[in-house]
Amino acid sequence: MPAYSALVSGGAVRPPRATCLLLASFAAGSGLWLLVGSQKEEQPDVASPRTQRSARSAAQLAKWIRWQAVLASEAAAHTASPGKGSLALWGDSITESWRGTSYGTPAGRANGTPAVLAQTLARRWPSPAVLAISGDQTQHLLWRLGDGGELPPPLASDGALTAVVMIGTNNLGAGHLPGPTAEGVLAVAREYLRRSRGRLLLCALLPRGHTAARDTAARNLDAGAASNLGSTSAGRRRGRAAPAPLPAALRPQRCAVPLLHARGGEGQPAAA
Repeated sequence: MPAYSALVSGGAVRPPRATCLLLASFAAGSGLWLLVGSQKEEQPDVASPRTQRSARSAAQLAKWIRWQAVLASEAAAHTASPGKGSLALWGDSITESWRGTSYGTPAGRANGTPAVLAQTLARRWPSPAVLAISGDQTQHLLWRLGDGGELPPPLASDGALTAVVMIGTNNLGAGHLPGPTAEGVLAVAREYLRRSRGRLLLCALLPRGHTAARDTAARNLDAGAASNLGSTSAGRRRGRAAPAPLPAALRPQRCAVPLLHARGGEGQPAAA
């Protein structure tokens, strides 16, 4: 089985079922990259783990690999509360803020956010699964739902699972146009619905706010995704997706958390 490993000071880490071989190592102060395998340009609607193309450094890539392995383990161990169902939140740093972390490390900008989660959503769905990684783009979440192991069979087969997904702002920050980014958002929605028996709430992007052009791009992306979601398979027949219009209640709605994430991951405004 192909593996995806990071050689870091603590040893090799192997998240499940990776689709390429990538060795990333770094010496203190050297910033040395050792790469083996495909390094093609990442596309928003094609599943890909984080690679040299989307990581700012070998150190960041190593953090991503470690944290993604933790999320996959948490997803595999997640159980629903009897009679209350399950809640899973997938996304980038905006969603990871619910944990108060960035790449699993406490983040000062998210102080107090876990308490808000405990006082709100966790009252309805005890122990919600927050499966998010700072800086992730649509192609990364697409990979995480599949080869990354964050939607394992027990979770996917839970008909009472409610999934909340917010992804795509970092694609715009990386230079992807609204059209391809919207296709990436739709690919994530379709992959979840194909694999899972649960429900999906797909959030539109928050206003980026760093420049008028970026905020306009986010709004254009939202409009493009909303206009195409009606063709997404949402019907169910014997646990499999069947062609049907997506109910209006599941179409993108702008989430009311505009102050949750004022700046991007690792002090960079463009990355969520």
